[in-house]
Amino acid sequence: MKSDWRNNQLPPPEGSEDRPDGFLSIAILAFAIVAPLVYFGPQLGTVEARIVDLYQTADRWVAPIREFVLGQERHDDQ
Repeated sequence: MKSDWRNNQLPPPEGSEDRPDGFLSIAILAFAIVAPLVYFGPQLGTVEARIVDLYQTADRWVAPIREFVLGQERHDDQ
């Protein structure tokens, strides 16, 4: 009988929360996304440059095939 109060506790009173619902989960999600970007920033720049280089290389390889099939020349603005 004495331990019944532990199993049947009353819910917290209305308006006892300081923040709106979901604030903590949004804050944790934002931290989980932003923290690695800040920590690995310089390395991500290197990876991004390599991906761009690979794309440009593949584009150069495909250009003659695209020109043959479509009959168009690609004009780079660079």
